[in-house]
Amino acid sequence: MKLLLSTIREIKYDQKTLINELSEKELKENVALCLIHPETFKKIVSKSGVNLKLTTNYGSVVLKPVQDESIPLEMIYINKSIWANQIIGDFKNKMLFKNLEVEVEPTEETVPEISNILEKLKNL
Repeated sequence: MKLLLSTIREIKYDQKTLINELSEKELKENVALCLIHPETFKKIVSKSGVNLKLTTNYGSVVLKPVQDESIPLEMIYINKSIWANQIIGDFKNKMLFKNLEVEVEPTEETVPEISNILEKLKNL
């Protein structure tokens, strides 16, 4: 399903704040999230306990969904983080963080570890 993606800096899930306080595992559990309205989530996923794979023209990433009624319908919000950097891109040398078209699908894949993302970046 196609949605609009916006990155946010939510204080309680802020990578910049949490990176010094949490282990890598805890950081992943608290930052590698996507916020989605429950009604939009129901249109995508038929069962609970499933992660979401987000794909843009720039790449893809798997995130843990968190249902939140404050998120507009047909949108998905993700925290600015190393995970978000896998799917955001640039336009005329400016980073795109808001209103990116994203394909969202349920997956049994796991959320990638920071170390796996860093290793992937080294091999580019």
